[in-house]
Amino acid sequence: MPSAEELRAESQRLREAVKSITDPELKRELAQRALELAERAEALAHSEAPEIIRANIKRYRSMLAAGISDDAHKRVVEEMLAEAQNLLRNLADQAP
Repeated sequence: MPSAEELRAESQRLREAVKSITDPELKRELAQRALELAERAEALAHSEAPEIIRANIKRYRSMLAAGISDDAHKRVVEEMLAEAQNLLRNLADQAP
């Protein structure tokens, strides 16, 4: 699982790449991915307490259960859910 810093760095790299691309569709896709990575980085950075992680997992599951029509948005929520679950497992493994 990438760290918040790694996600931020990749998001920044994509934002820089977008500046030099002329294809509007590719530009849009890369910009969308950069935004998704930035959102994941911030969610990860602010999810250090187990109770917050559990609340986020519940929220992500609820969003998926309600249905998300946009495939890109659904993919981001699925990735955030997986990362939150991994983070919670890692915290449980580190507990005394």
